[in-house]
Amino acid sequence: MAIQYEQMMFSFGLDQPQNVQKGEPIELLPLHEYDVVVVHISAGKDSMGSFFQLIKNGVDLSKVELWHQAVDGHGEEHQEFWDWPCTEPYIEAVGKKFGVPVYYQWRRGGLYGELMRENSYTGDVFYKEGEQTICLPTTKGTLSTRRKFPAQSADLRIRWCSSYKVDSAKRTLGNNPRMSGTLEHRKKILWVTGERRAEGGNRANYLEKELHGSTSRRRLVHHWRPVIDMKQADIFALFREFKIMPHPAYYLGFGRVSCMGCIFSTAHQWAAYQYIAPERVARFAEVEKEIDHTIDVKLSILEKVAIGSVSKVLPIGDPLLPRWVSLALSRSFSVDDLVMEDFIMPAGAFRGCEGGSP
Repeated sequence: MAIQYEQMMFSFGLDQPQNVQKGEPIELLPLHEYDVVVVHISAGKDSMGSFFQLIKNGVDLSKVELWHQAVDGHGEEHQEFWDWPCTEPYIEAVGKKFGVPVYYQWRRGGLYGELMRENSYTGDVFYKEGEQTICLPTTKGTLSTRRKFPAQSADLRIRWCSSYKVDSAKRTLGNNPRMSGTLEHRKKILWVTGERRAEGGNRANYLEKELHGSTSRRRLVHHWRPVIDMKQADIFALFREFKIMPHPAYYLGFGRVSCMGCIFSTAHQWAAYQYIAPERVARFAEVEKEIDHTIDVKLSILEKVAIGSVSKVLPIGDPLLPRWVSLALSRSFSVDDLVMEDFIMPAGAFRGCEGGSP
């Protein structure tokens, strides 16, 4: 597939981000006044809940786009390493079910490429625009070596996986011509994400509505977190209302849909990964040895597996467990798989944020 390389340049800086005063709450426009509504969808319950809330508030679905930052890269750049195999097919099924397009953003080589980076720049950003793949080259920074797993910290400067993922969406927003208007008619964009304060950590201090840092003279971007004060029970009630199956990882007993092998995974969760996908755990163990650096500061992956208990995560007694495992590890997920007429509450529904990023 041909890749188009772009380096966006706008005269007089008219489309460059302005000095936006962050940290001050704003009032949103009426939903119908936005030109584009971008929903960041990880396939986790909170991003899905945000999408459901938009629908309940009467959003025009013809203006909605689902944006997913592909942690393992996408298309020709895909290297399966960190993500659940079913995540992108699940999101595609959501798009088909509701008639909403899905757009992908990623960095060259995905998170694995950045993990193994040696004496080079951070990978270029790519995004899909229809059938076209656009490349935004990385031209700044210095040659450097990573070869260390992200730190188990709330500080995004050293927990590089989160910032690395989010940055691909921000660069796409700032450089995609479709996301800019004119001086006379600024493009009005609603940027929707699914953080909840109850998750704690940095999220506890997030505003529900604020001006996004990518606002410019040609682009007005409002950031909305529609589920920020919702309880987990209310989120899962939305799945029941819309007759949609949550991500299969919840049915395996996981309380968060982070990466499959999130750096914050507990020993019990690593034991569960070993039970359902031993080849994935073996790959992590190989990489730990290759770069001489472990995900956990105290234990190797295999040491964590050894002290973990599968039954602390997986619902071993659930007769549907083989189906949940099959769906979670599948690279296909249909609309029929997605629709759940008789809702089943996942085993991981109320296990909190254990094993997920702060």
